[in-house]
Amino acid sequence: MKRMTLATLILCLLCSFAFARTAEEPGFLRIENGMLQPVLKWTELRDEDYSNEGSDILRFCVWVETDYDTDLDGKADLVRALVQVPRAAAEGRYKAAVIYNPTPYGAGTVERYLASIEDLYTKEYFDQSRFYEPCEKREPAGSMTTLEAAAQADPMTWNYRTPDAGNGTYGIGFSYAMYNMYYIIRGFALVDACGIGTYGSEGFELCGLKLERDSHKAVVEWLTGDRRAFTDATSNIEIKADWCNGSVAMTGCSYGGTIPFEVAVTGVKGLKTIIPFAGIASWYDYTNSQGVSILNQSNYADYLASSNAGGTFLDGDWDKPNPVYGSWLWTIATEQEKTNGDYAPVWEQMDYTTDEENHIACSALVVNGMNDMNVTTRHADMMVEAFQKAGKTVKLVLHQGGHMTLNGFSINGTAWDEIMNIWLSHYLYGVENGAEFLPEVMAQNNITGVYEGYDIWPGKQQLTLKPEGAEGRSVITSRGMGDYSDSFQEDRQNNLIPDDEEEFYTKIPDELACRYRFDLPAGTTIQGSAELRVMLDSDRADLDGLMISAILMDVSDQGAFPVYAPSEEYGGAVATRELNLQYKFDQDPSDGFMNLMDFDQTKKARRLISLAWTDLQNPGCGKNSSEYVYQDPGLISGTEQAYTFYFLPMVYTVAEGHHLELILTTWDPYRVQLDAWFNLDGSLETQLDEDTYSYNMTINNGSLELILPTGTGDPDWLQPEALFQGRDQ
Repeated sequence: MKRMTLATLILCLLCSFAFARTAEEPGFLRIENGMLQPVLKWTELRDEDYSNEGSDILRFCVWVETDYDTDLDGKADLVRALVQVPRAAAEGRYKAAVIYNPTPYGAGTVERYLASIEDLYTKEYFDQSRFYEPCEKREPAGSMTTLEAAAQADPMTWNYRTPDAGNGTYGIGFSYAMYNMYYIIRGFALVDACGIGTYGSEGFELCGLKLERDSHKAVVEWLTGDRRAFTDATSNIEIKADWCNGSVAMTGCSYGGTIPFEVAVTGVKGLKTIIPFAGIASWYDYTNSQGVSILNQSNYADYLASSNAGGTFLDGDWDKPNPVYGSWLWTIATEQEKTNGDYAPVWEQMDYTTDEENHIACSALVVNGMNDMNVTTRHADMMVEAFQKAGKTVKLVLHQGGHMTLNGFSINGTAWDEIMNIWLSHYLYGVENGAEFLPEVMAQNNITGVYEGYDIWPGKQQLTLKPEGAEGRSVITSRGMGDYSDSFQEDRQNNLIPDDEEEFYTKIPDELACRYRFDLPAGTTIQGSAELRVMLDSDRADLDGLMISAILMDVSDQGAFPVYAPSEEYGGAVATRELNLQYKFDQDPSDGFMNLMDFDQTKKARRLISLAWTDLQNPGCGKNSSEYVYQDPGLISGTEQAYTFYFLPMVYTVAEGHHLELILTTWDPYRVQLDAWFNLDGSLETQLDEDTYSYNMTINNGSLELILPTGTGDPDWLQPEALFQGRDQ
């Protein structure tokens, strides 16, 4: 839908708010300024003496039955879920909508095996078709009401501590259950479930597989009345979510932002919207890029699955791995490693962006940090594209932070939590507040820090650039990259140079990289995924996984300029600062106030904008990852072939007096191998065998074309004074 003009949007919102300001749901909910307001008093779920008696919020666990028997015990797996529901809904005074956080980490992580996953392997091939064999479903032996379940709830079913995670966040049961306190005191119900194979649930943890996805889909189905759940794992006493209005939102960050998208593509009834923060759209694109692995190893699912597999062990201390599960871990690791970065069936089963998967029936508010190098903006882009293909409402929020949510952050002076509240109030309770008329894109400008609105994603205008003075051919080699990376690390450890990605790429020796300058009009805003087209040749057609890396920089001719950049001081995150803007999130006048946050800038003479990687063995392939399969022959030595690099999507404005610098190099040790250059004792090692695995690359400089999607943002799309009149400050 094309975005309304600002004036029309403001008028629409004000009219709807004027109505909503005096509206009140029968018996319970209070709606003002287009969003739900506090109606409950928060009670602390971590209280050692916790009781549901006298609490406005009732807490208890249920076990939802799935359709599959992944642990092969003959019975359908059960998934434990923590329910936090307003007492008024349980008593029948109103029907509550649900915010569902599906983060697997919340059950507790198996930290002791993170550095030695091989200890869990059973080196025997596992046939995954066994997961789909018929299994026994439970027959209810009775039933229990929500009020009865709450009355006998044992707080230790959510306040437990896992065997080896200590006192850290991931050692506390349902460790994310407090994160949405803002919403439950406003009348939303909360559900946390961690999926099959996690601590307290049955089955195997199967990272990225559709069986894992379907265990979370089952929870949504229970909430809408289409699936059974029980009060515990053994008694077969059934319990219904008869307090739910049938409307569910899924949200979470990272792994918890991945599963909402996976469930959304099923089109499950009742899922009305998702809000994924830094979620993975395709596990192939998390581990690989355009035919080449961008992690230290091609396999990854085994590592992440095992770290969340607390329910898979045969004893309570997590000392006895299930040997059947070990065979699945070994099988999936082996199959992924064999692909060496190529797209293959083992990745297709973990790719939720294919047209065949797309049955999306809900809306989405997709959020990603433009400095997130864990889950990059490529995944947000793929999610948006999937919703666009399905013809469903989708909005994209791009901020200057890293791998995180935006809770407590300012969006042009307005709390993100209030924007999210407006979105959820509209899609879960039907509040007519104009949420659907938000801009298609809300992106934080890299110069001003203001979130600008854009009508379309990606930008449809294109700017095609040729490098200044580029002609002839250049040859670069991979031989020596290991020595350079070692030297950089040594200088960094000795504090001779900063731990700075721009520094690393800028100092790559000339024989290892080529550099190109692109001039463009001042104020140009790149909006989407830039493309680089180039003709290349290599001398090693016999090798697979020949990485070629493209680095795009913003360079100032006038010295250092303000940038948003990850800082080693902040553990790789972008620094933040408190604003003098206090927001009140609780109805208790004695507390509940907090200062909003924003990201802080530092100064650099050049700033990394985006990166792209591809395999020389995959010439001629397009943007779709499924094209990057093993080719025989692919690369033909002595013959120039066409390649297109698809950079990580961005919204980035190039200021006056700046130009773009493109660096082409072979493999990228800063992103791909830098954290693996040290042995466990701290000594340096070179993992690349340059005697047998080295290659030269010839670049046709005249063929280079940089294609930028561009757009123009509106910095005035959100006016807090107009949108949120009457707000407590």
